[in-house]
Amino acid sequence: MLRSSDSRFSEMFDQYHSLTSEVERLEEVDVPVDDFTIEQMKKVRVNLKDKMYQILVAHKNSN
Repeated sequence: MLRSSDSRFSEMFDQYHSLTSEVERLEEVDVPVDDFTIEQMKKVRVNLKDKMYQILVAHKNSN
């Protein structure tokens, strides 16, 4: 499994899921957070997702 063999991927994976949980919590509970903060979190999450995708594609192509 890539997550166990690539520490960089594993770190991004954990960060992505942590951010997702936090964004969902903030949206569900309607915590008073400005839109900019949530949008920034979402941008970081998308960036992580893109980087993980690139790693997955590179890993697939190397096999």
